[in-house]
Amino acid sequence: MTPQGRRVAGRALAFLLLFCTPACSAHQPVAPRTSGDAPIARTVAPSTAPVPPRGRDDDDADEDDGRISTPIAPASARDAKKGVRIQRGRATYYADKFNGRATASGERYNPRALTAAHRTLPFGALVDVIRRDGRRVRVRINDRGPFKRGRIIDLSRRAAERIGLIKDGVTDVTLELIWKPSRRPR
Repeated sequence: MTPQGRRVAGRALAFLLLFCTPACSAHQPVAPRTSGDAPIARTVAPSTAPVPPRGRDDDDADEDDGRISTPIAPASARDAKKGVRIQRGRATYYADKFNGRATASGERYNPRALTAAHRTLPFGALVDVIRRDGRRVRVRINDRGPFKRGRIIDLSRRAAERIGLIKDGVTDVTLELIWKPSRRPR
């Protein structure tokens, strides 16, 4: 193909990508909702992708098994009532390389403390992490994360040892809110 033919082909491809993709339909006007409209139910189709094998040091793996965390009680864990199960998903634990590094709350990560990272619970909240086999551990939230789809909590090494997570690397858990600090006045 000649250089001029490549330019023409490139322009044609750019035209197709810019003007003939379904993404343009996202900019169509939407009729305003009225009070009589029913809310739209959103469902998530189960993933048909094969589940990758679980390893001991799953922190650096970029695979995603397609699971999505499931809120049980509230839309936001910050609004959860105390003493109720609030979320179901997968738990992991911090790698040893994070020992001594600052967490989002400002304190240093201590692998011997019973602490954890959660995306939305307030710092200082106490949560029971419960495995399907009934093993549980109570942890204090002091960091933000995990930021990988389907994972809801990152445990310290000691907390992971208490529920047998070290051997598995990743496991299904349910979170139960035990206590949370009162909201700060605005």
